[in-house]
Amino acid sequence: MYKLLFFLHKSGDDLLLQHFREFTLKHLSDITESEVKLAKVESNLLLDTKYSYYCEATANSKNEMDKRMSSKAGKALNKDLMDFHEQLTVIAVNYGEEN
Repeated sequence: MYKLLFFLHKSGDDLLLQHFREFTLKHLSDITESEVKLAKVESNLLLDTKYSYYCEATANSKNEMDKRMSSKAGKALNKDLMDFHEQLTVIAVNYGEEN
């Protein structure tokens, strides 16, 4: 399993959150072919950067995620993220690799 974790930085920008809900989540849902929901980050006390919201995109493998990110929806997501990448942390997690 392969996941992309999206953490929205804490800010008072309601327009950013609205955009994330209306566009970014739609692109992620198109990529994963399932509804991607937004979760509120309750606490992250040990981190320097504070986050307000979180969501994730899941695929069976890194190869599958790469294909999805190369699709029309994936390219639309990348273009969308360019507008506010400084307000976002993205972490890729690969459960398929042996440690």
